[in-house]
Amino acid sequence: MTSPDEIWILCDSRSAIQHLSDWTNVGDKTSVSILKNLKELSQQHEIYFQWIPSHIGLFGNDTADLLAKEELWKTPPTHPWYNRQAPGGALSIKADRVVQTTISRLASGHIRGLFFNLGQKIYENCTKCNLVQATPDHLLFCAGLEREDIYSSPLLVYDFLRTLGLMDLV
Repeated sequence: MTSPDEIWILCDSRSAIQHLSDWTNVGDKTSVSILKNLKELSQQHEIYFQWIPSHIGLFGNDTADLLAKEELWKTPPTHPWYNRQAPGGALSIKADRVVQTTISRLASGHIRGLFFNLGQKIYENCTKCNLVQATPDHLLFCAGLEREDIYSSPLLVYDFLRTLGLMDLV
């Protein structure tokens, strides 16, 4: 029997639990928000996560999935790209293929300067500042831009990267 001071979070996503447990590497807004709420709750409660396997015939599993999906859509997503009109969530850029490819690579994080070594992402060093790895976010920072600029002003982003000589990394 649980005490009133305990909070049990039952989750069928093992990867979500593992992601949150590696809190030092969490950077996305949703996970950071969840961790802040958990930290606040942990001041007065003990919090436990329990992984529940899904889709294996457990009684009530389908009902729980349905209720979770209904609850999820009560609050519409607030991501800036969510309400865009392009099919499949694609970037809508009226430009040539080189510009489209460059901006798509930057938005997805799959840039030319990215390599994998033993499962770890390794980026080439930034050719502008030579101080740190040229991650997509760092390239934007070096150009004086922000991630939202990829979606709101893609041609500006392309021009800045080209002018600063960063195109070999993207």
